[in-house]
Amino acid sequence: MTTRFRLALVGAGLITQEAHLPAALVSDKVEVAALIDPVVERARSLARSYGISPRIAESVTEAFGYIDGAVIATPNHTHKDIAVACLEAGVATLIEKPLASSLADGEAIVAAAQKTGAPVAVGYSTRFRDNIVLLKDLLAQSYFGQIRRFLHQFGTAGGWAPLSAYNLKRDASGGGVLVVTGTHFLDRMLHFWGYPSRVALEDDSLGGPEANCQAHFHYTQGFDGMARYSKTFRLPGGTAIETDRGVVLLRDTDEAEIVFYPRESQNVAQVIQRRERPAAAPSVFQLQIEDFVDACLTHQSPRVDASQGLLSLKLLDDLYQHRSSYNQDWYRASKGPNHKLAEIACV
Repeated sequence: MTTRFRLALVGAGLITQEAHLPAALVSDKVEVAALIDPVVERARSLARSYGISPRIAESVTEAFGYIDGAVIATPNHTHKDIAVACLEAGVATLIEKPLASSLADGEAIVAAAQKTGAPVAVGYSTRFRDNIVLLKDLLAQSYFGQIRRFLHQFGTAGGWAPLSAYNLKRDASGGGVLVVTGTHFLDRMLHFWGYPSRVALEDDSLGGPEANCQAHFHYTQGFDGMARYSKTFRLPGGTAIETDRGVVLLRDTDEAEIVFYPRESQNVAQVIQRRERPAAAPSVFQLQIEDFVDACLTHQSPRVDASQGLLSLKLLDDLYQHRSSYNQDWYRASKGPNHKLAEIACV
């Protein structure tokens, strides 16, 4: 490639400041050609803080003709209009997760991509973790045996306060903690096992975005799963998968190793990793941007494309369609004797 891919970053909020912009700047495939934000001074300030001089504008349409692709990192309810405008102008888009704030908006983005042929990637960055790639391969091989059930959890006492505060408004975010926190795992769950045959959701929403929720999944392959998220309690993040041979545990970090606890050897923990690992791997955000650029240049699908992003939206919609209110003392109940798998995940 003789010239670098000209990228616009749309939205100068925290996720751009802390993830997308640093990743773009360290990639030799990318030129940060534009910073876009309706608060123009915010974009200017961000450019100054990194010592760069991209085109600054309040709308991405002002950058058309100067860019090849755009990272859309704006509040969820704005994704559709920005993405459709980009796609109709032939500008490829990498849309921060989730694809949109509603299934209808996601369908509109997919329709625009199909009409124009411009690539769309969705920012489920955890798919680029090497441990997730390895776990997917091992699950496909039934390396750990037959799955019986799984659990994912993550919880904080507050946390992640975007500059726009969009996560405090249900119509802006599309939901509460399930969307803001849980959607990364829902994407991985679909990647691992496909779409569940039955779902249910319990949450504490009283019409606004939920702060705590517990989702249940059933698969026709003969196993069940649960996911629980909180913005009021700390829940150590991780995935536990119980199989007929033991329990697989993976913490929610980029560098975490896969640990297997064999059923027949109660005092053994097997650490599973690749034999050869890079000494200093790029961040998942750099890998994501470069995968997006490669997809644009080779006319291939990105690792997480629009159709997968739409499937995640469908799952979110199904869960909210099958929701019920639950015991407000859910956290204490969740630590009871019927949640041994949860206790393993908290080790």
